[in-house]
Amino acid sequence: MKVLVVDDSLAIQESLGHLLASIPGVTVAGYAEDVAGAIRCIHNLKPDLVVLDVELRGADRGMDVLQHVVKEHPAIKVIVMSNFTWTAMRSGLLAAGALAYFDKGSEFLLARDWVANFARAHAHGPAP
Repeated sequence: MKVLVVDDSLAIQESLGHLLASIPGVTVAGYAEDVAGAIRCIHNLKPDLVVLDVELRGADRGMDVLQHVVKEHPAIKVIVMSNFTWTAMRSGLLAAGALAYFDKGSEFLLARDWVANFARAHAHGPAP
């Protein structure tokens, strides 16, 4: 299963990339830090899953990436990891098509477990 990590923090890209790459069956196919880079990677890499931050480089927003994926690449699944824990933000991104939303500050390992379960399901048939 190929994963794309979209986050404007190089430290988060590195730590999350290592964490996800340790999951059997998961390959971190690439990284992006803004909307244009994310869209380019999605088009070129065709990941199965995008792990997306809410705020990206400059004024870019993760919601724009999510909306692009939902409209142009509906087979690709998206989860969100953010420092923002506002209920309205979480609800809005889930309603827009994200499968899950995790708090970077306290739910890093929960996100890893979610991706591991998703990878197992992906290996045994169509993505959930």
